[in-house]
Amino acid sequence: MAESVTVRYYDGKRNTPHQAELSLDGERLRIVYGGGQTDFYPLHSAAYLAGVGGVLPVLELPDDARIEFPNHHVPDWLPLKHKTMLQHVGRFEQSWKWAGIGLIVVICVIAATFKWGIPTAAYYAARHLPEQTLNNIGGQAEQAVVGLTGESRLSAERKREISRLYQTLKPEQPAKLLFRQGNGLGANALAIPNNTIILTDELIALAKHDNEILAVLAHEQGHLSERHSLQQALRGIGTGVFLLLITGDTSDLLSNLPAMLVAAQYSQTFELEADRYAINALKRQNIPPKHLADFLQRLNSSYGHDESGVARVFSSHPVTAERVKQVEMLAK
Repeated sequence: MAESVTVRYYDGKRNTPHQAELSLDGERLRIVYGGGQTDFYPLHSAAYLAGVGGVLPVLELPDDARIEFPNHHVPDWLPLKHKTMLQHVGRFEQSWKWAGIGLIVVICVIAATFKWGIPTAAYYAARHLPEQTLNNIGGQAEQAVVGLTGESRLSAERKREISRLYQTLKPEQPAKLLFRQGNGLGANALAIPNNTIILTDELIALAKHDNEILAVLAHEQGHLSERHSLQQALRGIGTGVFLLLITGDTSDLLSNLPAMLVAAQYSQTFELEADRYAINALKRQNIPPKHLADFLQRLNSSYGHDESGVARVFSSHPVTAERVKQVEMLAK
C-alpha cells in the first residue's frame, strides 16, 4: 500500500482548503479529497517552498493549486527537488545563532560595499563613460555654475596672462578656462568633466603671486586628469553606479549628475591626489611647491572668516593640516 500524508489542499478554484491525502503514483502526485475526488499532478511540476517560523512548508502546483503540510513535516518518501537544502536553510533561519551570524555577514557586506565597492565602481564608471556623455554632463554643470555666479570683472589682458600661465603646465588635453565673479561661491575653483576649469575673481584676488594661481591651476588639472568630480558624484549616488554597471542604463543616473558635480565636495583622498599632481607640476618648472601650501592656508583663513552659507557649501577645497604637511614633505 502506498504511503500517504494528510495535507491541506487548495484546488485553485476556491480559497477554502480541503483536507486531503497526498501520496505518490509513479511520477505523479495523487491527491484524494472530498469523499473520493482525486487530482493528479506531475511530480516535476511541484515547486517546494520550505517553511520558516510560522509559515508552513508548501508545494506550489499548476493552475494556482497548492498543498500545505500542516505539521511542518514533509515525508522523506516525497522526492522533491532541493528539499534537503531548503529544509537546512529553514532550520538555519529559525536559529538565533545562525540569524546572528547572518546579520553580521550582511553588515560586513554593506560596510565593504560602501568602503570599497562603491568607490571602485565609481572609479571604473568614471573612466568608461563616453566622451560625449562627459561633455553633456559637464555642460549642464557649467550652466549651473554660471547661474550661481556673475560676469568676471577681470580685464581681458589679465585673463590672457592667466591663460598663458596655464599653458606652461603643458597638459595633454588643455582645459577651457572660464572666469566668473564668485558671488556666493567666493574664492573658488572647480574642475568640470567637460574639460573646463572655472576660476572666480575672488580666488585670483586672494593670490599674492602668479605662482600661487599656477599651483591652483595645476591642482584643478589633477582633478580633471583623474576625473575626481565625476567619481565623487557617482559615489554620492552609489546605487545608481551599480545600476549603470549592471544594466548599462545611464538615463536616470546621469540626469542627477550635473547638480551632484557642482555641490559635491571632494574627498580628502582626491584633494591629496590633486595636490601631489600640482606639486610635481610645479617642481618640473623649478617653482617651489611652498606656493601651494601658502595659498591653501590663506584660502582656509578666508573661509574661516566668511559667514556665507553658500560659500561654505560650495567650497570644494577643505584645507587641512594634512594637505599642507604633504606639500612640505614632498617639497623637500
